[in-house]
Amino acid sequence: MKKVSGAELARMTALRSVCLPGEGRVSQVYVPGDNFYDPRRVCSLVEAAARYFAVDLVALRQRCKELLDRSNYLPLPISTHLVLVPLTLGTLGEKTGFINLLALDKVQAQGKHCTILLKDGVALPCRLSPGTVKQRMVQARFVLWELSAAGFRWLHGPGAAGGGNIPCI
Repeated sequence: MKKVSGAELARMTALRSVCLPGEGRVSQVYVPGDNFYDPRRVCSLVEAAARYFAVDLVALRQRCKELLDRSNYLPLPISTHLVLVPLTLGTLGEKTGFINLLALDKVQAQGKHCTILLKDGVALPCRLSPGTVKQRMVQARFVLWELSAAGFRWLHGPGAAGGGNIPCI
């Protein structure tokens, strides 16, 4: 199993930890129309995506922490087209995964939990309530808006188009 490149991470729509027979715990990286497995942990892949865009992840987390006045489950606007929102997408081990805010189509209630539907048709089960997911999406949009208004400059990776529509929840 090979490591996913920075260019592929820049296109990610979702990221979660899964357990594969014979492989153990690996990360599943979703990109439009495809998905890959990577032997690294989810947090390592987030760090790799930040490195690809030359973003100081510690400083970004600190700024998001100040904006939201909390320190856990912070959205990470790594670029103008990669805004990672932490959600409970796993059931065992490393439960926290991420979806790209700009790839979200809708949140569908499934009893106490929900299913995240992405624009490319991927459906991901989420162990959070629809209300909690929507709250995290609103917080991610708020952080993106505030950082943009404050003049935060994002770097776009090679060939990145930048921009994108922020979905209304």
